[in-house]
Amino acid sequence: MQPTEWIALASGVVALVAAGISVWQARTAVVSARNSARQAQAADEQVRVAREQLQQAERVHREQLALAQQIHREQNEPYVVVDIAAIEPGSGLLALIIQNSGPTVARDVRIQFTPELESSVPQLTPRLQSALSRTISVLPPGRRLVYAFDTHERWRAGNLPMEFDVTVDSTGPAGPVEQLTYKIDLEVLAESLVGERTHKRLEDRLGKVADAVKQLSSTYGTANGEAIRAERQRERDAWQRQSSGDSDV
Repeated sequence: MQPTEWIALASGVVALVAAGISVWQARTAVVSARNSARQAQAADEQVRVAREQLQQAERVHREQLALAQQIHREQNEPYVVVDIAAIEPGSGLLALIIQNSGPTVARDVRIQFTPELESSVPQLTPRLQSALSRTISVLPPGRRLVYAFDTHERWRAGNLPMEFDVTVDSTGPAGPVEQLTYKIDLEVLAESLVGERTHKRLEDRLGKVADAVKQLSSTYGTANGEAIRAERQRERDAWQRQSSGDSDV
């Protein structure tokens, strides 16, 4: 083989080897690029997960903070309740009761009954409506306002409403209190207002006092019977002597 041929062959071998190296380098670069892409995707995923976890933690923190603030506010808010109840069991007298059961002062208390309160006692109706039409400027904790409302005659009248929707608005130290709405059903009280005399409790107490006095008198008479008899005998003797003296005169 001529030198020129050897040179050509060597050149071809070198070119082939170079081409192989180039192909290997290209494949290596592709693999590296793929690995880099995977690593970049993994890094992006980690960043995304970390961001979501941070957002979740921030959301939970906000919710817990808002809940704590709400609980703190509710625990320190006034709680104005309006009710209709008997003054005492069996009294037959119904009263409208407005009470602040909360720990702080209630201000600007506004109460609305639907339908409007109407009593079977005509003179009570304008008083009730006047009391409910005004705003209560201040209602301290534990304060209880009581207004005469009606008697058991309401159930006999038969033409007066028995159910009312009540709305209570007020303001506390932190601002307006959540509006309170509920229903009052007077039929629930019907059985508790009948079948017992108005002054039964007082009569029972007086009866117990009379029994105690009677028992005390009996005990005293038993313990001091002899002295009582002697005193009565002296009184009779004195009366007889006086009567004899009058006769002699």
